[in-house]
Amino acid sequence: MIEGEVSGYKLSYKNLRKSHIRELYYFELYLGDRFVGWCNYFTGRGEYVPWIEIDYDPWPREEGTEVELFKFFYNLLPPMGRLFVTYEKDKETEEMIFKGYHAMDTPLGFSMLRAGFTWFKVWYYPEGGNEGAPKLQGNRPLNEEVARRELEEALEEVKREEVRRWILEHVKGK
Repeated sequence: MIEGEVSGYKLSYKNLRKSHIRELYYFELYLGDRFVGWCNYFTGRGEYVPWIEIDYDPWPREEGTEVELFKFFYNLLPPMGRLFVTYEKDKETEEMIFKGYHAMDTPLGFSMLRAGFTWFKVWYYPEGGNEGAPKLQGNRPLNEEVARRELEEALEEVKREEVRRWILEHVKGK
């Protein structure tokens, strides 16, 4: 399933369960011995790309491991794969979303961006509340050309100068 190393910590899972959908797994995710969150991992089927959803406790940001954690998921997912991360326990991100900031401007979204995700969506009420908690969706780009285009488009919407500078530096390199 999902195992590896992130910033010197062992990334592991516990209590793996299958769902009624054969490609969908549920489990608890740990970084070292600390609980990161409940995960859903859809491994993909045909034209349905893989995705990972984490009901996330943002403590890895305080430890300086959040970007590397999301980079692990970025590398696990194929092009066009999706990472969904809840933000209910992340009050700063939640407040910024409700103030109208772009997902990339938030602490959570900026970490996902630095991990490689370039297209974002805010799910305020996923499927009318039937698909879990509010979350950010980040998509892995299909290729470098798509990544550059998505970052250029985001420049029109992001407000924080730190995020704009990061995007400009990375658009030049693509």
